[in-house]
Amino acid sequence: MLNTVTLPQSRLIQSVFSSTVTMAKTFDIVKVMEVTEQNLKSVAQTNLYRYWLDLKADKELPRWSDFNPGTVREALPNIMLFDALKEANFFVSITGDHCRENLGIKASRSPIEETLPENAVADAKSRLTHVYNTRKPHLVTKQMKWETAEKRELQQQSYTVLFLPFDIDHDKIKLKILNSLYFG
Repeated sequence: MLNTVTLPQSRLIQSVFSSTVTMAKTFDIVKVMEVTEQNLKSVAQTNLYRYWLDLKADKELPRWSDFNPGTVREALPNIMLFDALKEANFFVSITGDHCRENLGIKASRSPIEETLPENAVADAKSRLTHVYNTRKPHLVTKQMKWETAEKRELQQQSYTVLFLPFDIDHDKIKLKILNSLYFG
């Protein structure tokens, strides 16, 4: 695991992803975890999950119309909001500042295939489809490893992705899925 104490988060992410551009090979070690506060790695994700649970209360899912982004302001730079359409087609509707700036993800509403890097689309779609079908939160931790082309040394970075579904009254959008990323 990289020492995240010495680099601010945005510089760490830029370092990781700028290195991957020149990589010889990369792979992720994926672990699906139960969504609990104990398994969340950041205060922002924990607060976001608690807020989701509060909104959910005794309903199957919280309503998107009840979501107030100001309540979880600290989580917003690291979020992506997906619109799930019929037949599990996904559009990215909102992208947080850190996702746009550090991961190079577009800010405009676009199909997932036009927004995410090609090598990430299949995994993201499978996880979003899982949330779409189960209508339950989903938590994944990944350890990304890559070998830099210049120095031929193995690098690694851990990250956590939390998926939170929301009900929505809309003719075309069947579900909103809030995705929170944490590197560290």
